[in-house]
Amino acid sequence: MAHPTSWIQAFEHGRAALQARLTLRGPRAYGDTHDIALALLGAGATECRSGKALDLGAGRGELSARLAAVGYDVTAVERYRPQFRAAVPLVDADLNQVFPFDDATFDIAMAVEILEHLENPRFFLRELWRVLRPGGTAIVSTPNLTSLLSRVLFAFVGQWDLFFNHPWRLRDPYSSLVHGHITPMPRWLVEHHARDAGFRVESHRYSSSYLPGVPWRINPLPSGGTFGRILITRLHKPGN
Repeated sequence: MAHPTSWIQAFEHGRAALQARLTLRGPRAYGDTHDIALALLGAGATECRSGKALDLGAGRGELSARLAAVGYDVTAVERYRPQFRAAVPLVDADLNQVFPFDDATFDIAMAVEILEHLENPRFFLRELWRVLRPGGTAIVSTPNLTSLLSRVLFAFVGQWDLFFNHPWRLRDPYSSLVHGHITPMPRWLVEHHARDAGFRVESHRYSSSYLPGVPWRINPLPSGGTFGRILITRLHKPGN
């Protein structure tokens, strides 16, 4: 009969292998969030673009690769470097601190599913404004706290969709260098923080909806503010 220690070691080995596999496959953004973010930016797959792009919290690099594919000169920022796979320059930086870039460096910036991980999103938005050139565009996103699902969850258990009191959600499951979902913000507060940072809020869109147990591609629920799981916002830095 196998010693209990060997069973524990086998379990831990299997768990580590599964975590590594999950970390390195598929986008970490929800559903069609990247598609919506690129559409909001105006960077369709057949359109040729140019300029310097900053991809903040780039994860595995899917969005960075898609931006590079349509012509942008992309710089990615990601703390958990082992997962990154895109063929673009990668910078390791703490997004709770001053960004390691000069003023007015980038034409566009993407911060997809990042705000909820930050200690101070107001400081982050000010830094985002600083590194964008006048006339530049930023796309930011965060979970939609006012979706019907999120409202129901809060009414019954006092927690929102994608924000709940469990270590797996409060801590990043892959790296101790970053936080999990610690900063919930409804749309009106995203707008307020962005305007205080100097941005003009241009438009909003939402990702596909979420229905437990149903893949997002075949989810019958519509998108939009009522059912969309992720809020995606386009911001503009006014020119001189």
